[in-house]
Amino acid sequence: MKPIHDKVAKEEFVIGNTYNVSLRGKQLYAAEVVKFHGGCWATVRIANALAADTANLYTPGAEFDIKVAEYEITLR
Repeated sequence: MKPIHDKVAKEEFVIGNTYNVSLRGKQLYAAEVVKFHGGCWATVRIANALAADTANLYTPGAEFDIKVAEYEITLR
C-alpha cells in the first residue's frame, strides 16, 4: 500500500522565490527555492532564521532538502 500525501503543484512553489517556512505554527526560517520539480521535495537556501531560538540552527546560505508537504509555507 502506498502512503497518501499531498503533492505540491509545480506552479505553487517557484524557483527563485523566497518563502517563510513554519512547522506546526512555529516560524522557522525564510528560504529561497533552489530546486523544485513538483511533488514532495525541494532544495532551499536559508535567507535568515525567523525566531531567535532557531537562529543557531539555520545559518544564512545553508542549503538542504525539505519535504514540502510537512511545512506551512508562505510567500514572503
